[in-house]
Amino acid sequence: MTENGDLVKVEVVVLVDDNAQSGLHAAHGFAALINCFYKKEEVKILFDTGPDTTLLNNALAMKTELGKVDVIALSHGHYDHTGGLLDAIKTIGRRIPIVVDPEAFSTKLAYKPALTYIGTPFQPWQIEAAGGTLVLTVKPTLLARGVTLTGRIERRIDEPSVKGLYVVKDGVIVKDEVPDDRALILNVNGRIMIVTGCAHAGVLNLVDEALRLTGANSIAILIGGLHLFNVPRRKAEDIARELKRMNVSKVAPCHCTGERGLEELRKVFGDSCIPLKAGSTYWLSFFA
Repeated sequence: MTENGDLVKVEVVVLVDDNAQSGLHAAHGFAALINCFYKKEEVKILFDTGPDTTLLNNALAMKTELGKVDVIALSHGHYDHTGGLLDAIKTIGRRIPIVVDPEAFSTKLAYKPALTYIGTPFQPWQIEAAGGTLVLTVKPTLLARGVTLTGRIERRIDEPSVKGLYVVKDGVIVKDEVPDDRALILNVNGRIMIVTGCAHAGVLNLVDEALRLTGANSIAILIGGLHLFNVPRRKAEDIARELKRMNVSKVAPCHCTGERGLEELRKVFGDSCIPLKAGSTYWLSFFA
């Protein structure tokens, strides 16, 4: 697909977030269009789809051509990251790969305050009927040259962010460790970008995984929801400092990072903390 050259530039366009620029809709969730530029071609990857039609409404307002998307990847199986999928597939109008962990379709629950279903609002067969081709994987999966969807992320140095999440296993409601949580790793000629939906696996584990998979010693930028909204302030502070120690140069938080997490990230990263919202665009190139 990308034999004509290496990945030299990436544009991340946030289409859905809990906050939005003027003229766009905000919604609890996340979706981003990842535009990958090679020497002689381009690849478009839709990463997550938000909770509902907010994706299509914002894409239309931003004059973003979803019809040119080459592949869709899902970070995990919560409604706020998958709800817009069927509409996105129909808008694309042709059969397209949907790369996702099979565990994403488990029965995911939370107490809000009563027992509430928070999983994907459709069944796998509906994805196929809409025009998507399910690609169910658990290992790192190459989406395009220089672009990998992580496999299941090892929880080696940090606790997962799974407070209040449950799943049905063998007829019993148990704590959901969200094993389906995955992220994008983009290698722009040696400069590494991570795009995460919620970092349920633990953001430090995610960075550790990206460094291990790429062999790099630093991360140029970490983008997405970091799931710090419900952690104690001390833990948010520790995570921010550890990200810096792990040679993360910049962070671009949004979605579930929360005000407390954002505040601690700003303390540690200063101007290198760049909060994003629906309508935001971030570029990473080999040259700048």
